[in-house]
Amino acid sequence: MNKTININLANVFFHIDEDAFMKLDKYLKTIESYLANEESRDEILQDIEARIAELFTESMAHQNQVITISQVDKMISIMGEPEAYKIDDEEDSSSTFSRPRSARKLYRDIDRNYVGGVSAGLNHYLGLNLLLIRFIWIISALSSFGATVIIYAILWAIIPPARTTAQKLDMQGEPVNLSNIERKVKESYSKFADKVGGIDYEKYEQQTKSGIAKFFDGLGEVLKALGVFISKFLGIILLIISGALLVGLVIFLFSFGTISLFDLADFTKMDFFPLGVPYWIQVVLFFTAAAVPFFYLLILSLKLLISNLKSIGKISHITLTGLWILSIIIITTLGVKRQLENSYGAIVDEMDSIELKKLDTLRISMNNDLFINNESNDSKIYNVSVNLKPSDNDELKVKISKRSYGPSQDKARDKAKMIDYDYEFENSNLLLNTYFQSNTEFFNKKEKVELTLYIPKEHTIYLDEDVKFYNKVWNLNRSDFNTYLGYKDNTWKPLDSIIQIDSTSTQN
Repeated sequence: MNKTININLANVFFHIDEDAFMKLDKYLKTIESYLANEESRDEILQDIEARIAELFTESMAHQNQVITISQVDKMISIMGEPEAYKIDDEEDSSSTFSRPRSARKLYRDIDRNYVGGVSAGLNHYLGLNLLLIRFIWIISALSSFGATVIIYAILWAIIPPARTTAQKLDMQGEPVNLSNIERKVKESYSKFADKVGGIDYEKYEQQTKSGIAKFFDGLGEVLKALGVFISKFLGIILLIISGALLVGLVIFLFSFGTISLFDLADFTKMDFFPLGVPYWIQVVLFFTAAAVPFFYLLILSLKLLISNLKSIGKISHITLTGLWILSIIIITTLGVKRQLENSYGAIVDEMDSIELKKLDTLRISMNNDLFINNESNDSKIYNVSVNLKPSDNDELKVKISKRSYGPSQDKARDKAKMIDYDYEFENSNLLLNTYFQSNTEFFNKKEKVELTLYIPKEHTIYLDEDVKFYNKVWNLNRSDFNTYLGYKDNTWKPLDSIIQIDSTSTQN
């Protein structure tokens, strides 16, 4: 049964068995005897003990584990025997050997810091020039409008400082052993204690550091003033944008449905309402969903311009946020429901045959009276297209293809059958309506009517210019409207060009 002893190394308590303690005590006393004549003996011993405590802590499986002699032997193999690392001052000053390097660890160098030591730590870790690193920080902070400052603050918070000699050696990538600890402490000691040639290097360093610190303080003031200017300028831009959009949204809320769009149609007849509920409900939902974010953008712009601006209050924040979330949920739900209701499409075709008189010119025009009295409650939808094709007989055929959508194929077909499209034919004049009527409860912008006119090849036709706005196939040129056309070479051409072609072929 071995006896255990409690020891304190660098303010860390350990349980160690008696044999291990005897070997550790002899090891530390040997080191102390070698450092008997060193002025920085106490600092060196403190750092050595701190490193030993670090190695013991790393080798322990749990907090109450007893340090054994094997762990002490492992520590000595890492730290080295005192005899092997006895440093002679004269030989050290003249030696030029290169010390082996190990993997560097990232620490903040608080001995060379001007803010938090992040740049100096990156200097050791990356091997880049320190001034270059600091210059990169400044340039990136300016180009990113201060976003880099946040990155610097995060690195400052998560990167530990190099306080002990062991941490400083790890930061520089040097082995943490007796020789390096002694050398490092001596270097640190000489920087603050030695004076050569009557020059106080410590005072000189502080003065130099103070001058550079003043430069960076001045630069900081310039950057602070620049940041204030940028925030004020950004506040003005956001104020103009958010204010203008909020005014537009208020006008949208109170004027929708009361004025017409270019005197052509009522707003409520346009395709702004895809949710399948009364248009005024959708206007309120869309207004709330858009106005609340822009209102907060307005508040942000005012806070950038007025530093002591009071808050609108917790209750107001909760109310506005709740209304916005509720409007988004309702819009999303109605949108999904509407999409499911229109997931299937169907087409219903109707064919009308009209007898044409020989030698009569067929005139085709569009009925552009958008304000035809509508005594019923049917909805007018302006989604009509016209296409021309040749007919193999003497009859004019009007094919009306009605397209609608619904939650199933059958319901989509039933809705298509309910579409009512009309046209007029009198004295060889075909007048096509630019709208159709639907008995569906709400507008559906997907519903449409496609007209296909099958025209006898031997007939001359005259197309009004308005027809070209409804011709979706574009099988006619712009010059083919407001003129007489004849059918030749599988297309309709102006009669003048047909006559020229025929006369040329006759001469040949």
